[in-house]
Amino acid sequence: MLARGILRALPRCGPGVGRFDHFAWLEYQGNVMKFASPAAFFLLPVLFPAFPPPTQTTAPSQTAAALQSRAASPANVGRERLDEYLDGIAAKYLEKRAAGVAQIHTRAQAQARQAMVRREILALLGDLPQRTPLRAKTLGETQADGFTIRKVVFESQPNFPVTALLYLPGGQTAGKKRPAILLTPGHGATGKLTDAGTAALFALNGFVVLSYDPIGQGERLQYPDPVKPNVSLATRPTGEHGEASLQPMLIGDTFARYVLWDSIRGIDYLSQLPEVDPHRIGAMGCSGGGAMTALVGALDPRLAAIGVACYTTSFDTLLSTLGPQDAEQSNPRFLSSGFGFPDWVELAAPRPYAVIATYSDMFPFAGARSTVIEARRFYALFDPVSAGTPLAGTHPSVPPTPTAPALNADTTNVISPQAHLQFITGPGGHGALRPIMGSILSFFLRNLEPGSDADHPNIPADYLSFGPNNPMASLPKDAFQVTSTGQVSTSFPHCATVYTLNRARAAQLIAAHRRPFSPPELAAAIRRETGAEAKPGAAHFDPALLAAASGPIDLASDGVPLDGNLAVPTTPGRHPAVLFLVPDSIEGDGEIARANKARFDALDAQGNVALALTPRPSPPGTDDMKSPLLGPFYLLSLRAALVGRTLVGLRVDDAIRAVDYLAARADVDPARISAIGSGHMGLVLLHAAVLDHRIRHINIDHVLASYQSLLDAPMPIGAPEDIVPGVALHYDLPDLARALGVRLTATDPLQGSDDLSQTSTPLSSLAHAQP
Repeated sequence: MLARGILRALPRCGPGVGRFDHFAWLEYQGNVMKFASPAAFFLLPVLFPAFPPPTQTTAPSQTAAALQSRAASPANVGRERLDEYLDGIAAKYLEKRAAGVAQIHTRAQAQARQAMVRREILALLGDLPQRTPLRAKTLGETQADGFTIRKVVFESQPNFPVTALLYLPGGQTAGKKRPAILLTPGHGATGKLTDAGTAALFALNGFVVLSYDPIGQGERLQYPDPVKPNVSLATRPTGEHGEASLQPMLIGDTFARYVLWDSIRGIDYLSQLPEVDPHRIGAMGCSGGGAMTALVGALDPRLAAIGVACYTTSFDTLLSTLGPQDAEQSNPRFLSSGFGFPDWVELAAPRPYAVIATYSDMFPFAGARSTVIEARRFYALFDPVSAGTPLAGTHPSVPPTPTAPALNADTTNVISPQAHLQFITGPGGHGALRPIMGSILSFFLRNLEPGSDADHPNIPADYLSFGPNNPMASLPKDAFQVTSTGQVSTSFPHCATVYTLNRARAAQLIAAHRRPFSPPELAAAIRRETGAEAKPGAAHFDPALLAAASGPIDLASDGVPLDGNLAVPTTPGRHPAVLFLVPDSIEGDGEIARANKARFDALDAQGNVALALTPRPSPPGTDDMKSPLLGPFYLLSLRAALVGRTLVGLRVDDAIRAVDYLAARADVDPARISAIGSGHMGLVLLHAAVLDHRIRHINIDHVLASYQSLLDAPMPIGAPEDIVPGVALHYDLPDLARALGVRLTATDPLQGSDDLSQTSTPLSSLAHAQP
């Protein structure tokens, strides 16, 4: 557990970055280098891939000892326990999936699985938009050495601009059609700029390249700072993606739906260019771009070759180390629906596919290799060459992990370069593609440009050098900026965003799906959507626990301990009982903890059996915050969603089991059990009270008034704890309030545009609210 915690606690860091005057500075491994333009620095990750992409910088105080202390902190034990519980559920789904795939022995069976997986994954992502005119425009171009960079913008959805750079190889012959590459960057704030070096290398090898800004990156910020439009209020690309994902999830969609559609429309754009052969379009992406490329490679059969770098792994290795990372990579119910990483590869069969991995990647190399091992067997049902040929006198086995660049290190079989499945691997960490760029280019040349000298791609030495000799470093920054202001939000006022597109879609879907529920139907909908499983009265407890006196108490829910405090009256007989859901221990030093302790003491003084309980994760702990807007529960919510669970549903189960405990105590009158909670805890009680009629009354405050108000909020704050995928299609919080009737007292409701984070709850309400 400790080792896993240390790995997950490490910041997603790159080199230190500074900009002073008109120069860019790079600090990496103790060396400081100066570059003549900021653009030159941001090309480093792709021209010199041994350098990781620039993301967050590491503060000097974040030493290894500090990270180790954080991982080992008792404050994080609850989160670790919940992670392990959820990962146990994931393991069962993965085991069932593997057993099913192992039964596939014919091409017909493989094709049947492909059809099923494609259909169900598209349903999980959300129905794709309809094609509308691209309205493509060219806004300028720059002549580089050996190719032209054209600035283009097109609309993937109406009034939803995509900014892109089109790299056109020099020496075009009239009427000749070229192969093309859809190039998707990783999660760098500069978007397409970080892929300029890779795009140049493809162009120098004869490919037309469309390099575009994904949503929330480059010139397409969804949450720009009004004062500094080139700065995101969500702080970084993964924050932008996470924030933009919350509202689509409420209507059963995903953020992946939007990025997938951008990619599909990028292929549409390339297909209609007179310079491009529409039958020879490939796709390449690294890191977050690898995730997006995996999506479109699996789901758009027009792609004739696919290269996915530094993303492919396996869920068993990912969940136990790095954990879920981003919105488009962690789709709700993906694992519980029977899917895994190999499905992204296997859906593409028999089209040429390169899984590209590095030995020290944060996405575990062992997972990438296990995925390729399964996918190779699947591919061989379509393309027997992909199975390879055993060496004389040997049986196929898995070789040791190499230390140098290698091809097909998943098997000792000899794999032909013509095999449709290739495993391209090399040394280094995340994004370190420089040592294997030749193999990557060879893969695409071999599959998209028949007759070319694929074994000897054109990689000019100057393009792998530092300083002024690198042709890309001499290009002006303006060459890579498409819009006049640097952002679509200011260059195209009133353009659509994920928020506005989702709000319009939500209005249509909710009207089509929502219907009145009977009480049993509402209860069934709550369980189905939240994943809540606990049945009232099903939990049983040790007699010693039922006789516990006042003081700290540990209850268990699904075998996961919950921290609590119990107050028991000294007078004999049965007493009313109050369940007080709290976000953290009432024995803490913070103001909210002290206010909750005062409220708990008041319940005790009134003669109640009072139970102050922190539902899972208990204690809440901390995690890498993708953005302050998302708070510390976002990644945990992704982990739960992958297996069809939600924080709301898990906590509802905790509340019902806590009521089981109170109702079983000899000193509690089971007809007089009530519950209180603020903020996210109050929303949990709304659900729990509908499912458990033993809760005679709940008193809640500062709770989200409706999911509709969250759909209407331009930028939710602190919302992940309340998110239930698909919930708005079936019920809303006012429906729960109506079902409870006089059993509910609610004060100071919050709108979706309010700060929903637990720490925003006014202390006065905590200290003086009555049960």
